[in-house]
Amino acid sequence: MFANLVRFLGSIRLAVPLLSAIALILIGATVYESQVGSATVQHLIYKSPWFGALMFLLALNLGVSALSRYPWKGARKVGFALTHFGLIVLIAGSAAVIHLSVEGLLLVRTDSPATHLVLLEGELLEVASPGGTPQQTPIWVKSEDAIAPAQFGGLDLLGYREHTLKTVGFSNDASTDNPAIQLQLTSDRMGQSVEQWLALAPKSYQQAILGPAQLELLQAPDNNTLNQLLAPPMQQQGGKFGELTIAVGPRQHRVDVAEGLEQPLPLGDGLQIQVDHFWPDFRLDEHNRPITASQALRNPAVQLQVAQFGNIERWYVFAQPEFEPIHAVIAGEPLDLQIHYQVQPQRPQNYLRVAIAPDHHLFYASQSAQGFQSGPLELGQSIQPGWADFRITLTQVLDHAQIQRQVVPVTHGTEASNPALLVATPDGHQQWVPWGEPMAIADQSGDYFAAFSPQMLELPFTVGLDDFIVERNEGSESVAMWTSKIRIQNPHQGSVAQREVWMNHPTWFQGWKIAQASWNPGDLSQSTLQVKREPLWVTALTWGGALLVVGGIGIMFYGRAGYRFIQRALGSLTPHSSDLVETIEPESNLEAALLYMEDSIAQRSSLPE
Repeated sequence: MFANLVRFLGSIRLAVPLLSAIALILIGATVYESQVGSATVQHLIYKSPWFGALMFLLALNLGVSALSRYPWKGARKVGFALTHFGLIVLIAGSAAVIHLSVEGLLLVRTDSPATHLVLLEGELLEVASPGGTPQQTPIWVKSEDAIAPAQFGGLDLLGYREHTLKTVGFSNDASTDNPAIQLQLTSDRMGQSVEQWLALAPKSYQQAILGPAQLELLQAPDNNTLNQLLAPPMQQQGGKFGELTIAVGPRQHRVDVAEGLEQPLPLGDGLQIQVDHFWPDFRLDEHNRPITASQALRNPAVQLQVAQFGNIERWYVFAQPEFEPIHAVIAGEPLDLQIHYQVQPQRPQNYLRVAIAPDHHLFYASQSAQGFQSGPLELGQSIQPGWADFRITLTQVLDHAQIQRQVVPVTHGTEASNPALLVATPDGHQQWVPWGEPMAIADQSGDYFAAFSPQMLELPFTVGLDDFIVERNEGSESVAMWTSKIRIQNPHQGSVAQREVWMNHPTWFQGWKIAQASWNPGDLSQSTLQVKREPLWVTALTWGGALLVVGGIGIMFYGRAGYRFIQRALGSLTPHSSDLVETIEPESNLEAALLYMEDSIAQRSSLPE
């Protein structure tokens, strides 16, 4: 019984249907992957226990088939055994690659600092139960109502929606004072009606941008501040890049940064100033070189050169008051001067400001192309600020506002595209957890905290994009090649490596493979890299298995001819075919007859006439 089972496990009767089933599964998986993505196929097929069992059965069939022909005498049987063992090693290596390798995408930009965060496939759920520590698990979404795992961290995972809409409201349930108002903007011409909440806390709800207009809610601690908030806007001072104030003794000079950029400006008394560089969002890169992280006026700074009677100084001046200027003497003696840099925030051309007086009464001030207006604001009162035919009505006033967030599933036809996960607490309370935004979920035993986010991996080094080059075919706009010039820095060793990667030409760093994945034709300051790593022994398995297969096939097809060539070269070719047949050990009488005929013909052709 056992011998029959072993014979069947190594027989071709098992190998043919097994290989056919695996081939059909791989074909179906390839088609299915184009519809649902690789993450779903990996979870459903390649990483599933049943597919692993099929591959193990195939490896068992190959191993028993090779061992059943032991001892391996002759080129044919040696090659047969090597090929089969090579296929087993390849199967083991493929399984290790699927389950042990790490692969993700790294987004880098020329206008952003180097990063070490790699985006992996799939999502991650983090849950902290009342009084417990946070726990994390990868989750897989098969369909909108099928999530794996179904439970985690005390929460039931009930559903998933690709498109949701986040809504925000306020209730009058807070224990502390927190004024909030609701405004309704209506346009008869456009047939629109929009509701907007403003609140002192959270701070992000003090302002709201609606198209070209800005709404804001501010609190005045005294009447002087209230009058300033309700006053007409003053003329913008200092230009779009700000203004420098140079104090030389009792005299002061004002310089518009935009006017003095890269051109000398005489200020009198032999004093001359020139703005060499302007950084809207000043930063220092890993080489301590000044750069700008963006074009927004978040942290403006300037580099300027001041000269007077042959004395020259270089200054770095910052708009942030907590940063002191840095200056050094370039030539001559130090200059007796002080320099200050100020950037006035850009005021919107259209705004509605609601001010809370010290006695809690409400006032408004609005600005538009039709002019400025201000006055008291009462509940139910409508204002026409001059923004087309829009009317703004105060619909609600709360003194103890508490924010209420809701996530609502919507149809695929809307512009909303925020994924969300539906979870339920042990007492049955359900809550949508939006993608990338932690949520607190109330339960009888306390609050659960849940975060639904992408899986991220931290690299032991950082990767920055120095340049992205697109080469085009001569005489046309078609793209021939694109190349990412990257900078890899190891913060622990302080080393920096300059590399170039392009399609099918990756680079390696500390065992990590970095390859060009994609690019954005509309933004050439951005590049997407593929980062992959697998253990060294896994790589050795796959390469070793491939070499065994190639070597085994080569021995099967060419080993016999090589054997004969060596025998003839040594002049000891056996004259009787029976010896050759015995050496080769044919597996059947028919094969022995064929080998006998072949050897006889070969011997006759080699005998002298």
